[in-house]
Amino acid sequence: MLFHLGSSKKKTLIGSTLVAAVALIAAMIALPWDLEISQWVRRNHIPGDLRRFIHLMEIFAHTLGCVMILSTLLWIDQRNRSKLWEASLFVLTCGILANLAKYLIPRRRPATYDSEIWSWLNPDRDPQSTFPSSWEAWGTPLSESWFNESVRSFPSGHTATAVAMAIGLTYVYPRGKILFLFMASIAALQRLVSGSHYLSDILVSIPLTLMVALAWAWLPRREPRGDIT
Repeated sequence: MLFHLGSSKKKTLIGSTLVAAVALIAAMIALPWDLEISQWVRRNHIPGDLRRFIHLMEIFAHTLGCVMILSTLLWIDQRNRSKLWEASLFVLTCGILANLAKYLIPRRRPATYDSEIWSWLNPDRDPQSTFPSSWEAWGTPLSESWFNESVRSFPSGHTATAVAMAIGLTYVYPRGKILFLFMASIAALQRLVSGSHYLSDILVSIPLTLMVALAWAWLPRREPRGDIT
């Protein structure tokens, strides 16, 4: 099980519910200011090495990066192979569900506004212009082409995948929990810094992944077999 729901069942459920609730409340608070937050974060200078580090951490959330990490672990850690397969399937499930959710409600990505006359990131910005409402980024459900990635901002598939990686790898390697959470946090921050997602997109992805993890924990437990010791 990805969550140990034995003696700590109540503690796990309460903790996960609390984290999910805080993330959802924070997302609702951020919603009206998403556009301003995105442009403010990207307008402020981030030192070069720190910026490169943030962007490099996308590997913890990108499909190919996750495949490389998990494939390497499956290859070199035969003792935990069964757990790693379960963690890999969990990460895949969370990534697929998050990306499917993107196609329900279109939302323009923050970077698509960078050249607008009111944008803080536009060198030719009109100082008299005013920001539009962040609500204008939303579109009509199921109204856009499935192949139009410019309107697939909500929720953040990368963040959902990164959180799933942190949960899955903590399940296999509990002592690495802090490191995995740190990597997932920086990977989520990268989505904001790159202009790929709004803050609310990122925050909403956290409870979505936790819901999948809790549901996963209730699945019948299959005893591992064939692990090499």
